[in-house]
Amino acid sequence: MGSEHVIGAVRRTLARRSLLCHPTRAARTVLVACSGGADSAGLLLALARLAPELGVTLVAASVDHGLRPDAARDVAIAAQQAATLGVPFRALAVTVPRRGSLQAAAREARYAALREAAAGVGAEHVAVGHTREDQAETVLARLLRGSSLRGLGGTAPRRADGIVRPLIDCARADVRALVIAEGLPFVDDPSNADPRFLRSRLRADVLPALAAIDPGVVDHLAALADDARAADAALRAAGGALLRRAGLERPSVAILARSRSAVRRCALARWAGDAPSRPVSRAHLEALDALVCTGRGEVRLPGRRTARVVAGQLVAAPAGGDASDKSA
Repeated sequence: MGSEHVIGAVRRTLARRSLLCHPTRAARTVLVACSGGADSAGLLLALARLAPELGVTLVAASVDHGLRPDAARDVAIAAQQAATLGVPFRALAVTVPRRGSLQAAAREARYAALREAAAGVGAEHVAVGHTREDQAETVLARLLRGSSLRGLGGTAPRRADGIVRPLIDCARADVRALVIAEGLPFVDDPSNADPRFLRSRLRADVLPALAAIDPGVVDHLAALADDARAADAALRAAGGALLRRAGLERPSVAILARSRSAVRRCALARWAGDAPSRPVSRAHLEALDALVCTGRGEVRLPGRRTARVVAGQLVAAPAGGDASDKSA
């Protein structure tokens, strides 16, 4: 594929998915996250080519997590990529806490550093280099973990915090070919081939096996992510409207019980404090749904709370407390 193939795809993605739009004005500065790898190099190259017609200024940034001896080399390669393309560069460093999932902690620290750097240069968006294959791998990983509809939506092309993914409709191989054709240096992250990580096993074994059955599997999974996000957004809007009708604090069980199950569960999730950072589990939602439909029993919720039906209303109180002492 020629360079115009990837650059044209990025142009269409930016427009179709409104990635660089601000509610009141057009984006002027975009921070581009660069790892030194081929994907982010392709992202920087495509945005650099499109910047004049988009009317944006680019700043590149690379984060050293301090987790690998060659991390400084990767940052130096990213700096070289930016210099070749005439883009200002920022080198960032973070300390990753050694607890829980190291990958998750590194990701959280990286995004925090990028958001801080973006604020420092007046950028409202941070562009990251996730491709269509990254999206497919995310959907598969979440499916294997028993994800909800929200999880099957994969990684959003545009997040509320300004993170955007202009390569989300591009094939990884095409992006890599562009970078090689343009002569940009890049490195391959060895962790991408480490079988200790689920994503690496999906990339090396599972997706190729599925592609042998259906060569379009990556496209299908990416399309599923788009459909799942749209359906989830519609359900959550309907659930929010239902909860407002039933009552935000102490919703009417009768109103909830008359609604469709999928909408009711979205309302119950919102009532229980569901959030992307701390989602209410499927087991909690099933128990809450049964409580609403039968009016009997109680449900232990996250945050040491207990849900009960009192006088026809769904109420929550600290575990061991008495929910009936709150006025309706």
